[in-house]
Amino acid sequence: MSIMHPVGNTGVVVAIGVGLVLSGGHATPAAADFVEWQFDSYPIEVDGETYSVIDVHAQFDDPADTVLNVFNSSITTSTGIDFHHNDFNTLSGLAGAWNVVQSGNIPGVVDASIDSFVLIGGVIGGTNSTSLDPSFDPSTGGSVPTNAGWFNSNPPNLQGRVDAGSLRTWVARFVIEGTNASVNLNFAANLGYNQGLGTPAQFAYDNGQGSGPMTSVAFVPAPGAIALLGLAGLAGRRRRN
Repeated sequence: MSIMHPVGNTGVVVAIGVGLVLSGGHATPAAADFVEWQFDSYPIEVDGETYSVIDVHAQFDDPADTVLNVFNSSITTSTGIDFHHNDFNTLSGLAGAWNVVQSGNIPGVVDASIDSFVLIGGVIGGTNSTSLDPSFDPSTGGSVPTNAGWFNSNPPNLQGRVDAGSLRTWVARFVIEGTNASVNLNFAANLGYNQGLGTPAQFAYDNGQGSGPMTSVAFVPAPGAIALLGLAGLAGRRRRN
């Protein structure tokens, strides 16, 4: 079951918890448009430790839509705590890397389910063609630099194309230790995309300027809040119907 709630005055509706994310408060978008950022928030336990995870997706309305880059981002936690990494960098005692090519799933070695990283679609690991902008400096550590960006370094592979079923592209994973319901992900970014090879680039939010509207999403909402948000979501759907 999905739990929805509106964020700020942007009309964005976010699913908090595992499940499908629906949009509300939007006029019917034109074809081949970015619709909104969507967030899947859930807890996970690894080796007896608990973590909270938010996966960020770019939602579109056309199966040809293809993400090229994310840029001019502003990404923090509401309490200032660091994002958690579990990748090949951390094996040597180094700060975790933000590029998904450093991540992986090797039992007893690294676990991408509790690693924070950014990507432009594709799979986790060394075959992913995501690269970090020079603005993503430093490219390691528990925070995201102001105005950091990342892009698909090999656009012809269409790695950033939306999933055919959900019409969305995965662009980031953010992990914190524990399940503190009071910690939010504060996320804002611009987006570049097109409809495949030979089509012009388009930009969501201010045509490449600024960093778009800020969205604040709880890593793991309190049970009471989930129930209230569920009722609010149902009421909103009835009004729209």
